[in-house]
Amino acid sequence: MRSRCETIGLIALVALAACGTDVDPTCTKSTLTYETFGAPFMSDWCLGCHSAGVDAAMRQLAPIDVNFDTIAEVRTQSRSILETTSTMQTMPPAGGPSDSDRELLAEWLSCGAP
Repeated sequence: MRSRCETIGLIALVALAACGTDVDPTCTKSTLTYETFGAPFMSDWCLGCHSAGVDAAMRQLAPIDVNFDTIAEVRTQSRSILETTSTMQTMPPAGGPSDSDRELLAEWLSCGAP
């Protein structure tokens, strides 16, 4: 006999399939979270310029209203972050993460920055 949680989970999966919702297989396998990846990545590579605590003169032209201090701010800017870091690779201006770290960033952002 199935537990109530297993039954509810099965119903949810069937409902998603019935709605035609496609779940990216990368996201279902990803272990990246804000705590394990996003926050450390932002701290290492982004917050030097994209933080509300950084004086305008020290932001290296980063817009004053584009900050990544919280997960909500990162999610709001996720599309822009993804485009800027994957196509232009100009962030951060003084050099940045490896290609493999950029790929992890793209995975994390594409999966909704959980």
